[in-house]
Amino acid sequence: MPGPEQWLAFALAALLVVGVPGPATLFVLAQARHSRARAHAAVLGLVLGDLVWMTASALGLGVLLQQWPGLASGLRWVGAAYLVRMAWGLWCAPPGPSARQAAPAQGLQGALLITLCNPKPVLFFAAFFPLFLGPEAGAASFVLLGLVFELINVGWFVLLLGGLGRLRQLLPWSERALQRGAAAGLLLSAGLALWA
Repeated sequence: MPGPEQWLAFALAALLVVGVPGPATLFVLAQARHSRARAHAAVLGLVLGDLVWMTASALGLGVLLQQWPGLASGLRWVGAAYLVRMAWGLWCAPPGPSARQAAPAQGLQGALLITLCNPKPVLFFAAFFPLFLGPEAGAASFVLLGLVFELINVGWFVLLLGGLGRLRQLLPWSERALQRGAAAGLLLSAGLALWA
């Protein structure tokens, strides 16, 4: 089990990892334009996807992806294509929610696909978690770090969505700017996924 110093280092490192905007953050912001429920469902989808990759990492999938880079590359291409599709839809959509678009299940499904089509989390968890676990650490320690990581992740999104709500009150014009900015960010994320 990690000691107090490892917990503090893990929490700070996790905050840095979670706080850097990426496709997940942009997707949640884009879902918030439809409804708060859809944004919350997107966060749930991201957490579920992370839990799948954490489990896969604990079972050794990270080693498999390193040995078969074609599998990881294929997942990256599928993920990038999905991000481009979402960015295009977001760029072309009229601002504001429609009744058809407000279904929370769409936010959950989209976020889950974003996470599962990205092989980087399994490699990240396989490399990141052992830095804070000793060689004697068992599966329980890995699971505990995963839960702490996800609590930090959810806390970040709570703050982000709260800030977005406040921004909407202060700047009513921000809706279209947020939508176009999220679309551009998703396109950039797709390009970076293929480049990396």
